[in-house]
Amino acid sequence: MNKLISINRLVLAMGLLLSAFGLMSCSDDDNKFVPDGAVELSVTDHGADVDALSFNNYGGSKLLTLVTNAYWEISVSDGADWLVLSNRSGDPTILNDPDKEDEPRYIKLTAKPLGNDATRTCVVTFRAADKVKTITITQQQPDAADDAGWESAHVANRNMGVGVNLWNTLDATGDWFDPDDIVACETCWGQPLAKQEWFDAVAASGFKAVRVPVTWKLHIDENGKVKEPWMNRVEEVVNYALNAGLYCIVNVHHDTGDGGWVCADLANIESISEKFAGLWTQIADRFNKYDHKLLFEGYNEVLDQNNSWVEPVEGGYEAINILAQTFVDAVRATGGNNLHRNLIVNTYGGGGSATRLKNMVMPADKIPGHLMLQVHNYTPAGFSNLDGSLNEDIPVEELPLWTKSYEKLLGEELDLLIEFSNTYGVPVVIGECGAYERILEEERAKYSEFITTYSRARANISVFFWGQVIDRTTCEELYPLFIDGFLKGLNL
Repeated sequence: MNKLISINRLVLAMGLLLSAFGLMSCSDDDNKFVPDGAVELSVTDHGADVDALSFNNYGGSKLLTLVTNAYWEISVSDGADWLVLSNRSGDPTILNDPDKEDEPRYIKLTAKPLGNDATRTCVVTFRAADKVKTITITQQQPDAADDAGWESAHVANRNMGVGVNLWNTLDATGDWFDPDDIVACETCWGQPLAKQEWFDAVAASGFKAVRVPVTWKLHIDENGKVKEPWMNRVEEVVNYALNAGLYCIVNVHHDTGDGGWVCADLANIESISEKFAGLWTQIADRFNKYDHKLLFEGYNEVLDQNNSWVEPVEGGYEAINILAQTFVDAVRATGGNNLHRNLIVNTYGGGGSATRLKNMVMPADKIPGHLMLQVHNYTPAGFSNLDGSLNEDIPVEELPLWTKSYEKLLGEELDLLIEFSNTYGVPVVIGECGAYERILEEERAKYSEFITTYSRARANISVFFWGQVIDRTTCEELYPLFIDGFLKGLNL
């Protein structure tokens, strides 16, 4: 009898304990914590209630803050495998325990790249007991034009198609002349002064765009201000291009590179970025009135503090991404037409390797669809003479021919750009490419046709030649076959 009473008392005590626990913190069937009072649930983005989120076509991540006093779960509408969540369920974040601090839960939502696919939408549902919160997630494919009517980077890059560089002119630099002598600056590397007739000839030959490299460092005073005569001359040359009906790209050129002050130096990136932003604010202000045919390229071939052409020192890739964002922010801050202008950022050193592309983070932008990525490509090095293996002493008949092995080598590098462009939906500009001038023109024409047709048939890629194809003095075509090879890519 005493044994039975003891058992009954134990059963009664356990029942009371379980009942009390059920009232406080769990449901009857799955032991999920539920408060005994009102259920709280909030999901916020930087402290603000959120009902909708949008991602651009590059993809990326957003961090939401979840606060609740109940067990929570997250579900995503069917077919939305493109959206990845860091967590799908968890315990309360409001602990109601004087000995413990409440701990909000951070939920990371990551959208995979949209590429060139159509805009897609899904619904993310947060549940905590009887409370439900839904957020509509949209990943947007930019329209051909934005709300202000400005063509997107996709459209502009297809329209540019194939172009040339105004090389060794406004980008020239040296220490053997007076930098305030505009004529000396522009001609110090052997080219004549730029003139309207040359740009007209470029357009007449079939090219659609000119990249105008500009070096600014010789023309910035002690207060960081670009000297007016140089800014005036740059604008005059830009007008030559636009008057000819060409797209025009203006950049910051030999301020970068070996020993350049625009440097991928993470330890000093704050001071570098401040000066860099100041320069771009001036350029953007001066050219704010120009329309969509003028594009800005933030920087040329930026290197780290060790001038590394292979891989940068630690922090180099991070520094490049900071410079890219600084450039975009500085231009957009000037407002007006620059809110919509198509902007170009480059990889570290302008390289197009898998590592360079992997470590490049496209900047955040106020208006989607107005950014491009640029790389430079001088492959094969023995055909462009990037490796210095070709010279005037080699007879023409002994210079290299364009071969299938060269096609394979260049094709493999172009494939990386094609994959990047199609995966992330980013237009790619090959801002520089080349072929040694003494190689037989019919062989160079095979190269020019290959680089444009191979890339443009597979992705949104434009190609700009670095070198002279139209005489700067007579404005006549120097190499018609070579030019025709480039232009065959325009119809793709």
